[in-house]
Amino acid sequence: MKKIFYRVFSSVIFLLIVCQAAALAANRPISMNAARSSISQEKVRVVFQFDSLPVYQTAVDQSGKNITIDFSGVDAAKVQSVMNINDDVVQTVTIKNTQSGCRAIIALNQVVPYEVNVLHNPDRIFIDIQRYYEHSITQNVESGLDYTVYNRRNESGVLKAYILNVDPAKFTFVPVLGGGRTLGKNTVSSMSDYYNAAAAVNASYFGGTKDVYGLTKIDGTIATTTYLPRTAFGVDNNNKPIIATVNYDGSIHTKNGDFPISGVNCERSADTIVEYNSFFGSSTGTNEYGIEYTVVNNKIAKINTNDTTLRDGQTVISAHGSMKDGLSGLKVGDEMTINENLGTAWNNALEIVGVGPRLVKDGQISINADEEQIGPDVTGGQAPRTAAAIKSDGHVLLVVVDGRCAQSDGLTLNGLAQLLIQFGAKDAVNFDGGGSSEIVLGGEIENTPSDGMERPVGVALAVVKR
Repeated sequence: MKKIFYRVFSSVIFLLIVCQAAALAANRPISMNAARSSISQEKVRVVFQFDSLPVYQTAVDQSGKNITIDFSGVDAAKVQSVMNINDDVVQTVTIKNTQSGCRAIIALNQVVPYEVNVLHNPDRIFIDIQRYYEHSITQNVESGLDYTVYNRRNESGVLKAYILNVDPAKFTFVPVLGGGRTLGKNTVSSMSDYYNAAAAVNASYFGGTKDVYGLTKIDGTIATTTYLPRTAFGVDNNNKPIIATVNYDGSIHTKNGDFPISGVNCERSADTIVEYNSFFGSSTGTNEYGIEYTVVNNKIAKINTNDTTLRDGQTVISAHGSMKDGLSGLKVGDEMTINENLGTAWNNALEIVGVGPRLVKDGQISINADEEQIGPDVTGGQAPRTAAAIKSDGHVLLVVVDGRCAQSDGLTLNGLAQLLIQFGAKDAVNFDGGGSSEIVLGGEIENTPSDGMERPVGVALAVVKR
C-alpha cells in the first residue's frame, strides 16, 4: 500500500514539475537576438532577428518621419539600444523594452514609402525603407549610338526611362509604316526588323487600319497629312535633324485652274480632292462617285472612275463632287502639276514624322498642346511617354518612359520636358504614348509596354546605319 502511495505521490510531483516548467516556458519572453541594417542604392533594410516569431504592429506618426514597430512579448536586452545609420533617408533606430514587450522606433529624415515582411530559419522581421535615388547605366552600342537606362525615385514617385543618343553622322532616321512601306498597323519590333534597324521607337498617333494623325514623309514623298499645324521631327536632305511646326498646303495646277488638295492617303470625303500614292497600298479603294487621274511627270497618264491601281513613281488625284466638276474636260496627256508646301524648314526634308505637342524650345520647357489642339488623353496625368529631342551638338535623343507599372509611374508632359532638358535637349517633341510607348534595340524590346505586350502602331521611327 505504501509503495502505491509513493508511486502516486511521485507521479503527482513529476506532473507538477512538468506543468510548472511549461508555465515558466509559456511566460518566458521571446528574445530579440540581433538587430542590423544594410544600405543599397534603392533602399535601407532594417532586420530584427528572434528565437521565435513574435506578434508585431506597425504605425507611423503624423509627421510621417517616425515608424514605430511594437513587438509583443519580446525582450530586447541582448541588442544595442540605438543604431546610428546616418543615411540620407534613415537617421537612427532606437530599441527599448516596454511593459508588453519591446518597441523599435525608426527615425527618418524624409517621408518615404516602406514595407514590412518576415523571413524564417532564423525568424526575422525586416522593414525595407525606400530611398530617393537617381542612377543610370550607359553603354556604347556601336560608334555613334549610346544607350542609357535611367532610374529614379523622388517625391513624385518612381521612374524608369530608356534613352538613345544617336549621332546623325553615323545613322539616319526613317519613318516605318505598319506595312513596311504601306499604311497599316504592326508592332515596333516588326517594323524595326523591316529595315534591320539598329533601334526603333513608336512615333505617330494613329486610329483605324490606315489612319495616321500626323504628317509623314518618307524618302522625300508625303505618305500622310494632318488637318492642322503640329510639331514634327525629321531630317533634311543633308541628314540634319529638325524639330519644327509642319503644315501641309497642297494644290494641283491644271488648264482648268488651281484646286486645293484636302489630304494625302486619307479617306476622300464630299467635294474634295485627295492625293494617293503607293504608300496607301495597292489601290485607292474609292467608290464610283468620283474621278481619278493617274499623274506621271506632271502629265495625266490615265483616267479612271474609282479604285485605281497605285504604283511607285505615280500619283493618283481623286476628286469628288464640286472638285470633280471643276476638273471636267481634262484628258490623258494634259498637264497636272502637284504643288505641296510644308513650310521653309520642311520642303527639302526627306523624312518627317508629325506628332506633337512641342515640349522644349531653345533649351526651355515650351509645351504648346492647346495651340496644336491635343486633348487630355495625351496631356493628362502621368503616363508612359515617347519623345524625340535634338541636343546642342546635333545629336538626337529618342526617349521612352515606362508607366502604369510597379517600376515606373510615368511622367506628365512637363516632367518629360524636364527629363529631356536634363539629358541635354535643346528642342524636343512628344510622340504617341501610353500603351504604344516602346523602344527596340537590336531587335529586342527594352522597356515594359504598359499593355503587357506590344501594341500594333501606325508609324515607328527607325534608326538605320548610314
